[in-house]
Amino acid sequence: MGGDNGGPVEVTLAWSDERLEAAMRALTRRDARPALAALAATRDDPHRRALYIEVLGTAGESALHELRTLAKEHEDPDRWLLLGAALASAAASARGADVISRTSEEQIEGMLELGGHARRALRTAARLAPADPVPWSVLLGCAMGAVEHDGELDQIYAEVRRRSTDLYPAEITRLMSLTRKWYGSQQQAVDFARAGTAHLPPGHPLWALVAFAHVEGMVDISMRGNAITRFWRFARFTSDKRIRAEVDAAADRLLVDPRTFADHPATLSAHQVFAAFYYVTSVPERARPHLERGGPRPAYLPWVYFGEQAETFALARKEAGLAGRT
Repeated sequence: MGGDNGGPVEVTLAWSDERLEAAMRALTRRDARPALAALAATRDDPHRRALYIEVLGTAGESALHELRTLAKEHEDPDRWLLLGAALASAAASARGADVISRTSEEQIEGMLELGGHARRALRTAARLAPADPVPWSVLLGCAMGAVEHDGELDQIYAEVRRRSTDLYPAEITRLMSLTRKWYGSQQQAVDFARAGTAHLPPGHPLWALVAFAHVEGMVDISMRGNAITRFWRFARFTSDKRIRAEVDAAADRLLVDPRTFADHPATLSAHQVFAAFYYVTSVPERARPHLERGGPRPAYLPWVYFGEQAETFALARKEAGLAGRT
């Protein structure tokens, strides 16, 4: 499970935080104490808490037994949140990365069983910390894997928004839930991105919604038809001047104010979303400023859509003239 960057292969590494680094490494060795201490320190900072739980939830896949034991010992919101996030990550791993219509029955059964356990743990965390949006954010990802949504995604997303209107992972997850591979459409995803950025201030990491929506469009193309039709669809998509103009405008809004949100936990990931879009559409000169501001380590999404994330990230940096630079 370990990657060249020192963490689990599936974990996002677009951050620089010594405490989180130590907690992640300890958790992969099944020592949850540093992780729980780190989470306790984020109770008044939902944006950092969301990043911590995204990383530690993935790392916690290897320590599910220990996390279950800790959660049952004490009704502590951090313990239940960490357990729920680890179970949710395990459920996603069980499902795999293909479109849901091509996912095997065995994969779906594993996803549903683990997802059910994750939901119960996360709802316990939400009950123990009623003002915390992060359990609801993780639950949103669990709900995407449900056999029947029946309005649940809308309900959970509303719970997130009651507590935070700009929680980066929740907004990205909501966008993903609207894509065609989850029975939505590309237009729905794009409309959500446009609405979600309509009133954002310059520099806010959620400008990445625009680029992410169009990255999802490229992924959608790669999953349909034979090689020839995929090639022509992709060529048309990447040469669409309206798409390029929309992404460029959002990128400019993110880049125009590099200071206000410089310390936001999602800023590095946001820049990497734009970098990935420009890498795949072969515009290295536009990718470069985002790679310079996105840190030296890869986020999991969206790089993993286009190959092993560390390798793809390294290629993008090389093409942008940043190979070997940190």
